[in-house]
Amino acid sequence: MSNRDRHHQPSIAALVIFLSALVFCWLPDTLWAETPAPDLHLEPTEPTGVDLAQEAMSRSVNDAARWFDAFFGDERYVAEEARSRIRLTPSIFIEEGEPAETRLRINARLWLPRLSKKLRLVIADTSEDEESILDQETFSDAGTARNDTTAVGLQYFLRARDKLNLSLTAGLKSGDDHAIDFFIGPRYRRTWAFDTWQMRFTEQVRWYADLGWESRTRFDFERLLREDLFVRATTDLRWNEQDFDEEGFQLAVTPTLTQRLKSRAGIDYQWFNVFNSRPDFHLESTTLRVRYRQRIWRKWLFYEVNPQLAFRDEDDFDATPGIEIRLEASLGGTY
Repeated sequence: MSNRDRHHQPSIAALVIFLSALVFCWLPDTLWAETPAPDLHLEPTEPTGVDLAQEAMSRSVNDAARWFDAFFGDERYVAEEARSRIRLTPSIFIEEGEPAETRLRINARLWLPRLSKKLRLVIADTSEDEESILDQETFSDAGTARNDTTAVGLQYFLRARDKLNLSLTAGLKSGDDHAIDFFIGPRYRRTWAFDTWQMRFTEQVRWYADLGWESRTRFDFERLLREDLFVRATTDLRWNEQDFDEEGFQLAVTPTLTQRLKSRAGIDYQWFNVFNSRPDFHLESTTLRVRYRQRIWRKWLFYEVNPQLAFRDEDDFDATPGIEIRLEASLGGTY
C-alpha cells in the first residue's frame, strides 16, 4: 500500500467521525429528554428551589470558566470572544542544557463590522492560535518548525451562542521555510451543564493545500470547587496526514487546577501528559508546570513566571527543569 493510500485512510475515517459527532451534537436537547410519565402531576410545572439552585450552579461554573480563561488569555475564550483583541507577548525560556530562547508573539483578532457582524480578521502566531494543549506541553517544544509559523485568515461565525459555537476559517499559513500554505476548515464547540460540572466538546478540522488534513478533538470537564478555585480535566486528540505514519495519533491528558489569588493575580497548576500511538502506544512526555500570572497595570498589561519540570521519553524520563518569563500587552477584550 502506498504512502498516499495510507494517508487517505485516516482522512476518510476522521471525516466520518467528525460529521457523525457534528450531527449528534447539533441535535436539539429535547431529543434526549426522557419520555414524560403518564401522570403529569408527578413533577411541578413551575421551577422549584432545587431547579433554581441547579441553574445557578450551572451558570456559576460557566461564568467561572469564562473568567479564568479570559484572565489567562486562554484560546478557549479568545477564539469566541465578541471583541477585537491584539496581544503582544515577548518571552524568554530557559531550560537545563539548552540555550535561552527569546520570542515575540503577535496575535490579533479584529472584527470587521462594515463587512459583516459575523466576520473577523485573524493574524496569529499559530503556536498560540491553534488551541491545542499538544502544542504547549513544554515551552521549548512550542518552538518546533511545525508550530513556529504565522497565519492570516478570515473567521466567519455561523452560530455564536453560549452553549454552541460554529465558525469557518480560511487563510494562509507560512513557516520557517517561507512557504505559503492555504488552509480552510470549521471549528465547532458545544457545552453541556450537569449540576456542578460542565462538559465542553470542541472539534477543529483543517485542510492544508500542502500538508493535507488535520483534526483536533478536545473534551473539557470543568467544575468550580469554590469561588476562587476552578478545576478542569482536558483530553485532547490530534492527528495530521504529514506526521501520521511516524507518530500516529497524539493524545494529551491534562488536569489543571486554577486559583484566583486576588483580582490582579492567578495561578495554574498544570500536569501535561502526551502520548503517541506509533510505533506503539506510549507516553511521549509528562510535564509539571506552575503558571503564575499577574496584572501589572490597568487591565491590559501582565507578566508571567512559569517554572516547569519535564520528563521526556527521548531523555529516558530524566527530570529537566525549565522556566519561562513573559510580558503580555493585551489591547482590547475584557475579563
